[in-house]
Amino acid sequence: MNKPWYVFCDRAWGTHFNTIFLHMIKQTNFSFRTTLFICLALAISMNISCTAYRAAMVSDEGVYYFSRVEIGGVKQSVKIRGADRNNPVMLYLHGGPGFPLFPIETRGGAMRELERHFTLVYWEQRGTGRSFSWRLPRKSMNVEQFVEDAREVAIYAMDLLDDEKVFVWGHSWGSNVGAILASRHPGIIHAYMSTGQSVNPFKNERLNYEFVLENALRTNNHLALRQLERVDTVAQNYSLRDALLLRKWVYHYGGIVKGELRERPYVDIGDVVNTLTAYEYSLFDKFNMLILPYFSAETLWDDLQTIDLKEMVPRIDVPVFFLVGMYDIIVSATLAQEYFEMLQAPAGKELILFEQSAHRPFSEEQEKFLDVVIDRIRPLALPPEPGPPQGKGHQPPL
Repeated sequence: MNKPWYVFCDRAWGTHFNTIFLHMIKQTNFSFRTTLFICLALAISMNISCTAYRAAMVSDEGVYYFSRVEIGGVKQSVKIRGADRNNPVMLYLHGGPGFPLFPIETRGGAMRELERHFTLVYWEQRGTGRSFSWRLPRKSMNVEQFVEDAREVAIYAMDLLDDEKVFVWGHSWGSNVGAILASRHPGIIHAYMSTGQSVNPFKNERLNYEFVLENALRTNNHLALRQLERVDTVAQNYSLRDALLLRKWVYHYGGIVKGELRERPYVDIGDVVNTLTAYEYSLFDKFNMLILPYFSAETLWDDLQTIDLKEMVPRIDVPVFFLVGMYDIIVSATLAQEYFEMLQAPAGKELILFEQSAHRPFSEEQEKFLDVVIDRIRPLALPPEPGPPQGKGHQPPL
């Protein structure tokens, strides 16, 4: 296989810049839109020195692989990282759809620790971040294509790392893709695990509305109640704009990250700065994310209405692990538990409840999350330990 050579940016400068710039933004009363354009302008000046286009290191000392790979007929961005290439491989299916992966989730402490025990495959799905292209056929933005893309990424990683199977971890929207993938292609999967397991996205939207309404009435929140009046609750009229409005208030009331009345905005300026200064993205990538932040959600919107895993995936023939945050509202913990109960899983299934988490147990209860994944899930990829000799036993002397 032809592997690209190293091309790295000055990551230390990028990190130092982010720290200084975030402090400046917090001390200045810029509007959100103004801040976005300042970020883009500064990203232009950093573009040449801080963009990594391709990199490859696959050896027993570790794995770092970053490239755009042809998946499903289009170039898509894949980063593979791990401390030991002999570790089992895990494919991570990110949320959104269309949530930029590289500058936020791959930097997290849980991911870094998992990379000591797994080789993690980070794939930005078509239409997201570095996997966006103006030539991308909009008709290809459908659930079936995403499932096929995920299968191709898994096989690509297996070929690169000389492995026969992968673990699949689906988060939020990615858990729709992950569950379908696991049900159709058990032969390439050790086990399927999920956080924020999605079941029926549009039924979930109705539950989001009811959650926000109940809490807005409880707290006498006139602003939330006025904004809810603009949400069209008729299913065929419900729009992405309605969904984004609800997400802001679900977050505020602790349904994404556990806690009451969160003042940090749902779209945090720190995440925006990290995205627009991320070394993985070219200037063109950053520009596209700025002007088309909801490309994936918009183009997948009609297809999302058809998803119901109770009907589509009643059975998965590999071990299944649902890691569920008790307070998850944005992707309903209640629906996830109902689906778990009816799911047929002959190889075994386990639901682990995270009692201090909402949508992100891997960051809200990081230690417990890592214990579950490393101690209970990872061993499924390891060969069984040899048992005692199976001879005839000791024969007494005659």
